Amino acid sequence: MYTILIVDLSECYCAQVMSDGEINKIMHLTSEVPNKHKKGGQSAPRFARIRENAITQWFKRINEYLKDVKADNILLGINFMYQRRYMKHMSTYNKEKIIRTERNEYGGLSGVYQYINLLESEK
Repeated sequence: MYTILIVDLSECYCAQVMSDGEINKIMHLTSEVPNKHKKGGQSAPRFARIRENAITQWFKRINEYLKDVKADNILLGINFMYQRRYMKHMSTYNKEKIIRTERNEYGGLSGVYQYINLLESEK
């Protein structure tokens, strides 16, 4: 039995995977991070700042919800572009829970299946 946490800019999904392959959802959050803004003239830097602040708040919100998860061994799947930034906003208590970090392209339940396939291919 292990716990997988998938973090994406659109959603966060935490699931407990049993030895028989059953997946139990622990938490599922959706973010309010706006998409990148291509146009805007003088407003473009302002939209970029708003997006960066929303990403920071999103990572902090995940950290707060992760404190309530009663698992000690968490496998983290996250896009490599945001991994360092996400780890910077985590509390020490939550950092100690994470035993492995892998690159993940998908979010939500699809990301959990991708992580499980990665683990099974290593066997």
